[in-house]
Amino acid sequence: MLSIAMLSPHGDPLGRIGEPDVGGQCVYIRELAVSLAAKGVRVTTYTRDRADGKPQEEVMTAGASVVRVPCGPKRFLPKEQLGPYLELFAQTVATQLDEDQIIHSHFWDGGRVGGFLRDGRFWLHTSHSLGRRKMASLPDADHSRLQERIAVETETVAGCDRVVASTESEKRDLITLYKAKSEKITVLPPGIDANRFRSPPDKNSAKRALGFSDGPLVFSLGRLDERKGFDLFFRAADVVIRRLFPTVTPQFVLSAGVVSGHPSEEAERDRLQELVRSLGIEDVVRWLPVLSEAELPRYYGVADVFVMPSRYELFGIVMLEAMASGVPVIATRFGGPPEVITDGETGLLVDPTDIAGLAAAIVKLVENPDRCRRMGEAARRHVERTYSWTQLAERHRALYEQRE
Repeated sequence: MLSIAMLSPHGDPLGRIGEPDVGGQCVYIRELAVSLAAKGVRVTTYTRDRADGKPQEEVMTAGASVVRVPCGPKRFLPKEQLGPYLELFAQTVATQLDEDQIIHSHFWDGGRVGGFLRDGRFWLHTSHSLGRRKMASLPDADHSRLQERIAVETETVAGCDRVVASTESEKRDLITLYKAKSEKITVLPPGIDANRFRSPPDKNSAKRALGFSDGPLVFSLGRLDERKGFDLFFRAADVVIRRLFPTVTPQFVLSAGVVSGHPSEEAERDRLQELVRSLGIEDVVRWLPVLSEAELPRYYGVADVFVMPSRYELFGIVMLEAMASGVPVIATRFGGPPEVITDGETGLLVDPTDIAGLAAAIVKLVENPDRCRRMGEAARRHVERTYSWTQLAERHRALYEQRE
């Protein structure tokens, strides 16, 4: 039986969305592990014990479990502060590994642990995002804290046996920015459980049940990070309202919350709240906290348009969730979205820093409900055909078997 050790120090795959450092990567690892287990692969995911009352070992499904490794302070630490404790993390995991167990590391912190544990084992790595690309997408930001990450990413890409890239765009970045060898990179996108996300039979009734009006609803969500472009979303909302009011008054909804004690997220929240006030759009913007996984499908389902305004996006699982819900997506043309969205058929691609262009794309869809519906239906069909975790787990399994 194939046995995989997934390494995800900062991201607990059984963490709840909204907990610190629990996001798309955690969902990705959980869904991949569960889908692999269904195919007879044994998967153990190692993550850091945050001393938050969760058990040291927890079963995801038969054949897949999470082991929480004590290391460092007995409290949550942001992923940027984990570097000094990763060798201790690796030493603890090493006592639990079999000689023939395959290593699959995730993100730069997992890559660091993978380097410590390799010792002749077959080693795959998935980056989820890249420090050098983050630097390029935010050229004016302070990048001093990225230097350790970039050094580890460079060592990981050079030292592992295979790299899993989410998109062809990421593969190009790995080659050009990290000097990775093309032949060791395999492109495998994230997947989605499309059964969780569907358009409701009566969208207006579903809107009213959540406290919205029947008017067009433009939805966005994500972490409070400047790269996610929510300032661009709000500026575009201002243009759209001025262009359409009073004929149509779209509702703009953002789900994004601050992790307690996370200074950069608190600063970004304050900056965005001040922007909303300065634009005078408080009456048309509804800012929701982070939605639970149970609540999330309902909010996607009532949206007429989903906007992913990232300045750059490696992939964006939220894009698949919206598409599975039958909602057309407006996304950045920089990064992975052009490999998922067919412009004009399943969504629209824009330069999100072009506020007028982003606003025009929103107007184009909210003014034409029939076009919105057709594009949403096409988006749903595309996700069902292409992004099934069952198919993607089989492709991962084939990659693991290359060891032999």
